[in-house]
Amino acid sequence: GLFPPDKVTRVDWPCKICSNRDGNEGERSSQYAAESSCRLRFGTHARWLGSFDTDEYLVPMGEFSSMGEVADGLDRKDVKVAVFKSSPAKPRFDLLESPRKTAEAGAFTPIVPADETFLHTYNCNWEQFPRQNDLSYRRKQIYRADYVKLHYVHYSTVTTVSQMSEMETRSSGRERWMHRYVEKHVHEFDEMKESTMLHTKTKVARNMLSWETRCRRSTLSEVGCHVGFPFPKGVKPTTPIKRNDGYAYNCFLNEKIEDYWWPKLVEAVKRRKEGRSNAALQNG
Repeated sequence: GLFPPDKVTRVDWPCKICSNRDGNEGERSSQYAAESSCRLRFGTHARWLGSFDTDEYLVPMGEFSSMGEVADGLDRKDVKVAVFKSSPAKPRFDLLESPRKTAEAGAFTPIVPADETFLHTYNCNWEQFPRQNDLSYRRKQIYRADYVKLHYVHYSTVTTVSQMSEMETRSSGRERWMHRYVEKHVHEFDEMKESTMLHTKTKVARNMLSWETRCRRSTLSEVGCHVGFPFPKGVKPTTPIKRNDGYAYNCFLNEKIEDYWWPKLVEAVKRRKEGRSNAALQNG
């Protein structure tokens, strides 16, 4: 079939760039049209939809072992829109290729080695879980396809309830009419018990200017030092703490990713490589 359960199906999007920002045509490209097309074409075949970048990892937490199970839990709560907090993670310095390979003018380009994964390397958030500080315009959502009629990357802009007139709303017996609509069926994920999103946004050389000085300052912040030096397990950031090499601890591991999901990813990648090798031998 088109969507086998053990594979990701890629559907090419042929449209040209349609950004309204001259000089920055790649800022959004035709992302909005692609998302609307996806909902219209596939929404009738799916309970839940979402629009995510390839550097955003959805991570089941708590007792959940798949995002399907997470979605089932949302259905039991009558949730229609579920929100992930988002803030860019830091790539762990000790897992990157040597800075000497790309050093230039007091900076370097953080490169994930070929035998590493982004999930593992970027498992370092500047804020402990559950996170308290993020920006709403970065948040991502999954939503019920039969409820959300128009989705705009970070927001559910039109829903079956928002389209209802005052008379329809009051006569439904389920919804409360408000002159200024406020979504009532939205749910923010519990990052410890339900799900979280790891944003592995790639760092480049311009992020790393004066990195050695910046990374020796003890600050828990998204900015400043853009590579990660994770706190040792069980150590609380009550006072500034530095490593023996002088770099300051500045981020925290997600233990569920580190101990459960990353090993599963490594095993899946290994099986895929072995499958390709066996297929090549058979065809050869």
